[in-house]
Amino acid sequence: MVLDVALIAACSLIAGLAALPALQAVHRRRASRECSDVASGLIDYAGVVRRGQRGLPLDEALLARARQLRIPEVVTFEFAQHLARPDPQLLADTAQRLALRLKRRVAFERKMLARTAPGRRRGAIAAAVPAIAIFSLRMVGVVTPLPALTLLIAVEAFGCWLLWRVSRVEV
Repeated sequence: MVLDVALIAACSLIAGLAALPALQAVHRRRASRECSDVASGLIDYAGVVRRGQRGLPLDEALLARARQLRIPEVVTFEFAQHLARPDPQLLADTAQRLALRLKRRVAFERKMLARTAPGRRRGAIAAAVPAIAIFSLRMVGVVTPLPALTLLIAVEAFGCWLLWRVSRVEV
């Protein structure tokens, strides 16, 4: 009975480990979508500043979202915005360049996530095979010892960590 609980726990843990790279990719997609929204907001801001020919403060919500995403180039934009009398054209150009850089970064990241998707899928399938095999053996009546399950979980964790490191896209 203890072995059945250990087997179910091991299979659940392996499933969770196999899902980690996919969950990380979902998180990166969400962050890139947020980054794209910030870039669109910066483009709108640049257009408003160019039309108005005066330096307007950036929306605090947009600035907070950019800070939350930890975009390193935002520091430059904030510096240009906090100048004593910022030239509207300079401010608009700075916002436009930042938006263009963010759009390029998002496009590159999405391309890399798309290119690594088949590898993540194959890695998840390969990670699930030992758990399915052990579970199938248990259904037939073959009992897997607890040290073997522990070793399997350790090897699976290492393999999933390697898969996560290889498929991680940080731009």
